[in-house]
Amino acid sequence: MAAGASGPTMTFGRKKKTRSIWDDPDAVEVVEIPLKQLHPNPFNPRLVYRDEDIDELAESIKAEGGVLQDLSVAEVEGFLEYWRPRLAETQPEKLEELEDKLGSVPAGDYVTLIGHNRKLALARAGKDSAPCKVTNSKIPRARLLGLPENMRRIPLNPIEEALGFQGALDDGMLQAEVAAQTGCRQPHISRRIKLLKLPTEVQQAVMDGLAVSEAETLLDRLTTPEQHLQAWRVMKEEGIKAAFAAARVLAPATPTTPKAKPAPKAKQTPAVPPQQTNSPDQQASEETKPTGSDHDASNQQTEQINPETRNEAEPDHSAEAAQLRVQACRTVLELGVPSNPRETLRLLAPALLAAPSKSARQMAHEWLRSTAKPIGPDVAGVDKYFAEVSASGDAKKTAHVALAVALAVAEQRASDASRLWDAQDRDYIAHLKSAVNYQPTDWELDRLGGK
Repeated sequence: MAAGASGPTMTFGRKKKTRSIWDDPDAVEVVEIPLKQLHPNPFNPRLVYRDEDIDELAESIKAEGGVLQDLSVAEVEGFLEYWRPRLAETQPEKLEELEDKLGSVPAGDYVTLIGHNRKLALARAGKDSAPCKVTNSKIPRARLLGLPENMRRIPLNPIEEALGFQGALDDGMLQAEVAAQTGCRQPHISRRIKLLKLPTEVQQAVMDGLAVSEAETLLDRLTTPEQHLQAWRVMKEEGIKAAFAAARVLAPATPTTPKAKPAPKAKQTPAVPPQQTNSPDQQASEETKPTGSDHDASNQQTEQINPETRNEAEPDHSAEAAQLRVQACRTVLELGVPSNPRETLRLLAPALLAAPSKSARQMAHEWLRSTAKPIGPDVAGVDKYFAEVSASGDAKKTAHVALAVALAVAEQRASDASRLWDAQDRDYIAHLKSAVNYQPTDWELDRLGGK
């Protein structure tokens, strides 16, 4: 390095010397402290202690004749003196927790800042005391200390991490500072803290093993704790993924097909004048005629007497099913492009080959603009809207818009009552079932051939 140049080595050396939160220049002496005088850090993020982990550590202690690293502790009296006024001002509920855990502890006892797992393992290994460094200078960092310690030894579960990160932020630290202290990336910290927005029941599920990706899906696609809880219960009851459960919560309830009401009794018509009355033989002859102008006229007269009878007895099942499919399509677009490219391609290819009509593009445009978070440019004109999407170069947005067009084309084909459904219609319904757990109506099942 040339003389006079900046000294990155020296800078690195200074950072390395102060980076570790375990280093404490004031701790120069190791003392044996009875385990009964060591109390848990009330800010320890760990909520779950697995017996197998403690047993494994206890066996290691037995094999090594003791712990390989000393515990870091602080005097209870100094700990309470520092944290009581701060929590009283900023987090009264945490002050109650602090008093509950340490308020009645003898002043001469200690708080275990780092090494609670080791303390439990020492007790399980039959030890009565632990080698400790009294590090009162670490009391202000009591919230953060447990994070890297736990993460590098027996990993915290995601909710425990989130609580630890949030505690450090509550103490006034920035996410960048927490990242530097723990070695975690800042986006990881942000995602973990977001988990704390979930209801307690769902947080417990994450602690019990629910994949973080599934929990994050609920957070990304739903907006309220009530929706998160509802979706989680659907996931448990039906064994489905978070995306499908979220879609179920967002989708309007599927109404049951109304049963046909019995036709009201026909009103009695005035008696036929005697001169027009047929003889019994003539009446029988008329009743046995399969067809005829008089028979058709009689049917028309019956319909004219009560024109609403047929509509009430025979609801338009095709229109009802179309309305439900449109609701499902809107939900699909709310959730975004499916992760399965093959399934999406099966829907997109026929739409592209069919050259979407103006009405299909209008339908897709209306769906895209009426979602909770409108997709694409804020343009009212259909042609201009699609032109701007094409020119944007945004592949994700373009795929989303293309999916809307494909759904609109498929819906227009399915809504055409003059044609029989084919493989494309089956793919369309299958896509809705897969993406948002759409339940076909009886009328649609009949069109699908009972599938």
